[in-house]
Amino acid sequence: MKPTVETYTAVLPRYERADFQRMWQLAHDRDDMPSDYEVWHASARTVMTEWLARGRALQIITVRPDEFLNWLADRGLQNTAASRLKYVEERARGEGINQPANAGAATDQTAEPTAA
Repeated sequence: MKPTVETYTAVLPRYERADFQRMWQLAHDRDDMPSDYEVWHASARTVMTEWLARGRALQIITVRPDEFLNWLADRGLQNTAASRLKYVEERARGEGINQPANAGAATDQTAEPTAA
């Protein structure tokens, strides 16, 4: 059986620098993530490099705080790494959102993916 794009694509969240502090403050698991954008971003780039080295394609989804918080509220979920991953996976598939499936997805090499 020939692998599908889903077989080799990893979905990663991306946060805008301007949104990062708010996302960190609202995270229920913030003790498990760096509070400094630069530290977090360096870690995210390492994750990206590791996935690419494994031969995986990356789909980057930009997480916007207000949209994400609404998504959490609609599902009764807390802001945790597991929820952030579920959110970007749904966004990548175009599920559970009121906008086009590719909204927020990086389509060029300039977007910088990040770790949940």
